[in-house]
Amino acid sequence: MGKKNKGQKKPSPPEETPVKEQSADRKTRKKQPALQKPEGPNMPLTGLAVTGMLLTAYLALTVWLGHPPLYCKEGSSCDIVQRSRWGTFLTLPTAFWGFLTYTTLAYIGLRVRNPMSHWKSAWTVSMAGFGYSIYLIAISLFVIKATCVYCIVSFLIMAGIFGVVTFQRPKDLPKFNFTAFARQTVIITAVIIGGMHLHYSGIFDPAAGPEDPYLKGLAEHLTQDKAILYGAYW
Repeated sequence: MGKKNKGQKKPSPPEETPVKEQSADRKTRKKQPALQKPEGPNMPLTGLAVTGMLLTAYLALTVWLGHPPLYCKEGSSCDIVQRSRWGTFLTLPTAFWGFLTYTTLAYIGLRVRNPMSHWKSAWTVSMAGFGYSIYLIAISLFVIKATCVYCIVSFLIMAGIFGVVTFQRPKDLPKFNFTAFARQTVIITAVIIGGMHLHYSGIFDPAAGPEDPYLKGLAEHLTQDKAILYGAYW
């Protein structure tokens, strides 16, 4: 009863991976390629952004000082575009908003060094600026039916910035879904452009919308006849 069966073999314990190998595997799985911070500013982005800043600052100053830009004589195609309702937004020159956009991009290029934050912020701002530039060029060609050389130059600068930032996208961003991020950025850009188009259509501010043809004709008639308005206020 108490004798052991010498012919019966004990079941061998399951093979276990050595502790050293397990820890090595865990370190390998956790280890991800670390993104190195750039040693200096993003010069291609910064250079293009500063160029855009100079251009838009000049255009905004000409509006505030009441002087037409160079090669933009009164009645010219450029002057028609600058004086259209798309030439201002919220009572400020459209060029001033462009200046703020370029300034933001220059700041990102100079100061934001975290690789993920740098690229994502630069791509979002440049896409919004590029989309709005496309909108203004389309309005210029198909609605106003006039072109402005300064608008075209600004469009080319913003297109260059968007192209440079897109080319600079890091390929090894950890846990980053580019497709989802691009979709989100496109939606944000579409909302911005759509909102501004509604503004220029007079939905939010009738004064910013199309001019009443009757009032425009009446104003031109009174101007031609040199009419003088007499009235009294009580």
